Amino acid sequence: YPYVGDITLELEKLKAQNVVDRYITPYLSFYYDKAGRTREEKSRIISKRLDHFLETQHYIERFGLRDLAIVQNKVGPIKADIKIGLISDDNQAVITSIHALEEKLNAIPGVITVTDNIQFGIDEIKLHINAYGESLGIDEATIGRALANLYLSKKVSSTFNREGLLEIRIESLRKDSFETLEDMQIPLPDGSHVALREVADFQSVKAFEKVTKDNGVKNFYLFANIDPKIVTADEVLHRLDPILKKIEAKGIRIVQKGEKEKKAELKSDMLSATLLAILLIMLSMLALLNSFRQTFMLLSVIPFSMLGVMAGNMLLDINLGMPSLVGMLGLAGVVINDGIIMLVTLKAARSIEDIYTLAIKRFRPIVLTSVTTLVGLSTLIFFPTGQAAIFQPMAIALGFGLAWGTVLNLIYLPVLYAYVYEKRLTAKK
Repeated sequence: YPYVGDITLELEKLKAQNVVDRYITPYLSFYYDKAGRTREEKSRIISKRLDHFLETQHYIERFGLRDLAIVQNKVGPIKADIKIGLISDDNQAVITSIHALEEKLNAIPGVITVTDNIQFGIDEIKLHINAYGESLGIDEATIGRALANLYLSKKVSSTFNREGLLEIRIESLRKDSFETLEDMQIPLPDGSHVALREVADFQSVKAFEKVTKDNGVKNFYLFANIDPKIVTADEVLHRLDPILKKIEAKGIRIVQKGEKEKKAELKSDMLSATLLAILLIMLSMLALLNSFRQTFMLLSVIPFSMLGVMAGNMLLDINLGMPSLVGMLGLAGVVINDGIIMLVTLKAARSIEDIYTLAIKRFRPIVLTSVTTLVGLSTLIFFPTGQAAIFQPMAIALGFGLAWGTVLNLIYLPVLYAYVYEKRLTAKK
């Protein structure tokens, strides 16, 4: 729109935020530039401070602005951490509820920005026939015809000129005057007339410039982005639960979207995918090893490898999210590879000493298998840029989980094998 303006701020480069940024990235990145790294705060914190500044300056009231907000675009399928939809035919009740939610969200620590999709246009005038008008037999159709004569142009004649047919239309020059509207004469069945202000009540309401519809249903949305180091989307929604219940009691339907919607969609998909993956892995191991005991020994490495995922996210200061869950599912298949190499070799052991010897022989192939995978994932783990940032948690889950899984396959699996087959190995010593 021609009446919309924006200001873009270009920030200085961010200082190192963790151990990896400080000691690893400068030496492994081909494009690292240490010059100009003076910014100590992340962009979302600066955005929060700017939003607070704009609010304290009261620019909307001072300059008669319709809307003023800080816009942050997120990469990935989730454009806003929290997205709450309100559905109702009562527009005023929805507006009141959204303002109450915004006030509550702004009071929660960790909430960076709060916006909505309400865009007000010019005010509308609603007419309601009063008791006097009803007694005169006036209905909405009568008033509608009178308003059409005042505000719509009417064709009165046609003529021809050199260019062809020419329509002659007339329209009122005073149709934009509120006094003209009030004094408009409404015809009565007996042939007399009465002023519109005498038979109708006038109500001024705020109108919307644009209305969002999903599947033909009018929706009003509230958006919020959060600082995951301070609070999570689930915690914010938990704090909003009391006020959301009050809104629902008014007859307004609440639709939860944003991160919660995506998690709900992923939950059922991940559950079925995980069960299927574990089943296929188990069947493959049974066919290869021909032993339930050894198959479950291999599968026991999977849950313990998740400790590496937790450690990696803590080290890089990244919360577990949907991409992390996808990475964990992939990790379940990858971490088994090294275990197969170890377990197939250990089957040849005839004593405890043989386990030590055979396990040492598998050190080089297991480490090489893991290192090549980790090197391939390292660029996505430590140097994500642009849209690739949404895949960083998945790479962290795969990389750090595999690293810890390698340790488990080298140490935990031989120890477990020795413990499970201790009596057989001792007997054949």
